[in-house]
Amino acid sequence: MILAFELTWTGVTHAPGNSATLQTVALAFPDQRIRVFADAPHINELTRDTSLTELANVSFHPVRSFPDYRGQTHIVSPRRFLYEAKIVAHAVKGVDRREPCLILLLSSTPTAIFATSWLTRLFKQRNLGVQIGLHGNANDINGWRSRNPLLRRFDLMAALSAHHPTRVRFMVLEQAIRNELERQVPALTSRVDVLPLPVNANEFTATSPPPLTEPIKIGFVGVATKAKGIDIYLRIAADLKRKYGTRIEFHHIGRVLPDTDLAPFRHLAHPVSAEQLPRDEFVRRISELHYFAFPYREGYYNLSASGALIDAITWQRPLIATALPFVRQIFEEFGDVGYLCADEAAMRAAIESVMTVDPSRYERQSRALARARKARTPAVLAGTFRAIVSSCYPNLFDEPSMKS
Repeated sequence: MILAFELTWTGVTHAPGNSATLQTVALAFPDQRIRVFADAPHINELTRDTSLTELANVSFHPVRSFPDYRGQTHIVSPRRFLYEAKIVAHAVKGVDRREPCLILLLSSTPTAIFATSWLTRLFKQRNLGVQIGLHGNANDINGWRSRNPLLRRFDLMAALSAHHPTRVRFMVLEQAIRNELERQVPALTSRVDVLPLPVNANEFTATSPPPLTEPIKIGFVGVATKAKGIDIYLRIAADLKRKYGTRIEFHHIGRVLPDTDLAPFRHLAHPVSAEQLPRDEFVRRISELHYFAFPYREGYYNLSASGALIDAITWQRPLIATALPFVRQIFEEFGDVGYLCADEAAMRAAIESVMTVDPSRYERQSRALARARKARTPAVLAGTFRAIVSSCYPNLFDEPSMKS
């Protein structure tokens, strides 16, 4: 039995990535039941993905995630700890005591980490394994910490540095993130596994790049934040729109944060929105792009994967990207998938260079991204996850099980 929990996010947030990860898990262990526990609105988004719902070993179980501190993963709360522990404990008790069980936290808070670690000790007579997913919240180790010494003992840095049972492990989405996390938290060395974020196979049928003709369309995908480099992108857009006019278009496909100054966005092809785009509109607008721009800064993305990068791979759109470790990793693994840029000036030069249209190179880049996409499908990554479980939890799933 595999018990998967999304106790942090609701609605559409993280739904595409969670769906693809759950597909990977289910394909890795087709003889195991996968019970998914999440808010009803999140389950509703997950079940929109037919690639997930077609898997016979996956079932969905609505639970109400902790109602306070939504999106604030760093906040330590005794009530949050008890709430999360109760949900996980109830799910474990719903599994036959004789049946091996893997607990998978699709995302995590410090309290959820301590809760699952404590439950592993509490249920020590059972054959349990725990995989704790870390996403952008890994950056909380460098963020605000309470002055209250008791609360500091249970924040993320404390949770990652604590002495947990050997069967409690952590999982990140890129090798470069594992390297940086272990560098900053030496106690994690040899306790972090890597399962790359899979692509969305449902969108393969509509992903062929458009012909490389003017106007050349550049896209910034995701929430417009400084960490993602939206200010850099808007400066480049303003300059190059003045220079090239209708020969180039700059797009933002995502949302802006509340109270954002919208004046710098006036050079973009479409008005921006503070609302999350419906997935069908998101897909339609991505399908028009030629290139994805990633003017990411050092910092946040040293410890976080990028869903937009996975969209670029899914849609086979070449990258124009800052040379952060996780981006360099893609180039090293798959070759010419776009343009690596050292700084803002280099990114501006790279975008100018694509105005000298080179369809043959664009086609080579698209083929390299097709190789990357194939390597990131749930079917391929299922082998990676199976190997992680076999190595970290010997004999956990020796015998097939499809018990209800």
